[in-house]
Formats: sequence, C-alpha cells, structure tokens
Amino acid sequence: MADPDLGADSQALKKGAKDIVEALRPTEGFNLEDSAGQSSSFGHTSAAASFVAFCATWQVGGQILSQSTAGKAAGLVSSSGTFTETDGQVRDAANSVKTNQGK
Repeated sequence: MADPDLGADSQALKKGAKDIVEALRPTEGFNLEDSAGQSSSFGHTSAAASFVAFCATWQVGGQILSQSTAGKAAGLVSSSGTFTETDGQVRDAANSVKTNQGK
C-alpha cells in the first residue's frame, strides 16, 4: 500500500532490498581459486595461464558486484525510512494547516 502523501511505498522499498540480498546469497563464498589451481591439468601453459587470469578476473568482478549491490540494498532501506519519516512530517504539517484554518 502506498504511503498517502508522497506516493512512495516504503514496504516495497524494503522488499526490494530484501530481494536484492536474497539474490546475492548464491555469491556468498563464491570462489574460483580451487578451479584455477587445477589449471595445470590443461597441459598447455598458455591455456593454464589464461584460465587462471579468467578465474581471477571473475573472482574480483563478483566481489565488486556483490559489494555494490549490497550497498544499493542498504540505500533502499535507508530511503524507505526517509520516505516514512518525511511522509509523517508532511501529514503533520497538513493537519496543522487544516486545524489552523478551522479556528
């Protein structure tokens, strides 16, 4: 249900953050080091070196993506709180104006 004054759905923001965190779960502990360590079984030095470089690049990329996405989820949670707080302030101000006009 959307908050009435700002039209932002703070619960949807929280759910979005939760969904992001859940989507990241499979990347926890993601590790290509073991696979890279088996590269010598390829038989060719250049193929082994390329595979090690590939694994290292994907390992770093996965970590960067995971950290960045977790930051986005935290931002959604923060935005949810800000929307809820601001909505309450707007509602209080509107009620104050209505009360002052009614006197």
